[in-house]
Amino acid sequence: MLGYLLTAAFVWAVAGSAYRLIVWARTPSTLPMPLTPAPTSRVGVVGRLLLELLTFRALARADRTTWLASLAFHYGLLLILIMHLRFVWSQLPPSLVPFIGLSGWATLMLIIGLSVLLIRRIVIDRLRYISSPSDYLHIILLLTLAASGTAMKRLWPVDLYGVSQFLQGALRFSWQPLPESLVLVVHLSLVLLLLFVFPISKLLHGIGIVFSPTLNQRDAVSAQTRVLSGSSHSKTRE
Repeated sequence: MLGYLLTAAFVWAVAGSAYRLIVWARTPSTLPMPLTPAPTSRVGVVGRLLLELLTFRALARADRTTWLASLAFHYGLLLILIMHLRFVWSQLPPSLVPFIGLSGWATLMLIIGLSVLLIRRIVIDRLRYISSPSDYLHIILLLTLAASGTAMKRLWPVDLYGVSQFLQGALRFSWQPLPESLVLVVHLSLVLLLLFVFPISKLLHGIGIVFSPTLNQRDAVSAQTRVLSGSSHSKTRE
């Protein structure tokens, strides 16, 4: 049963996320609203989006503590996802093998980052006022996932080969039995919940930021002004 649910959750997560991205991409932005100072070229816009996606530049300017906690959380999660690829690929590419040794550090980064973000939402009045119940539930869900994964590694080891066969079967519609482990069932149940929630929650913001009109628009007015200014200077010289 868990294998069928995992397949359904994966299909839902991919299809639901793709649908939301298509809706965002097709939503027109009728007015120019770039966040100043904005780049004047499309190459500059791409660079700006990459800085936001990879370094959270705007968050760094707003709050350094939240920025550091977010960096630790997101990059810790990225490393964990990379390490989990060994369960769904028959042979892990050699370039990804060194990441396996970073599992402990990645989990620590994830837990520390999420803990700081949760504590700030509880302690700081301004953040607590604007936080919805789902904000807390998302953080708690990710923390519980990290804790159950750590428990499997440190306290109750499971058959990793059996887990790999189970996950590959769920993704290839060739379902295999799940190794007997209560903590594994708990961990995979949390993964199911995360996959079902992901397309309809704020967790999709990491991809959605690309479609933010305040970041993906260039300062066309400034660019046009520069062009007109350059033309007037050239005429004056003539």
